[in-house]
Amino acid sequence: MAGSPAPVSRPDGGRHNLWPLALVALILGFALFGDRGILDMLKLSNQRSELVGKVGELEAQNEQLRIEISALKNDRSYIERVARTELGMVRDDELVFQFQDQK
Repeated sequence: MAGSPAPVSRPDGGRHNLWPLALVALILGFALFGDRGILDMLKLSNQRSELVGKVGELEAQNEQLRIEISALKNDRSYIERVARTELGMVRDDELVFQFQDQK
């Protein structure tokens, strides 16, 4: 067997050293699943988007309420309409006819 290479002996008895691989796996695990990992950042980004949407809805609702407050303070016809529809109020000179439902 003149053409075959001589076997190389390893100091660790022929086993591969797995420490670098374990270290890389540990770092990758923390990068993906840790408190500030990629998955957590994606979840927080989605949560932020939802909250921005809710803030926009609440700002629009607040603007509608500001308009209604202004109308209640300044617009007499709006006040009368609200008093008639929501409170069932009538003027002194008006008659109210109430009918029973025909079944």
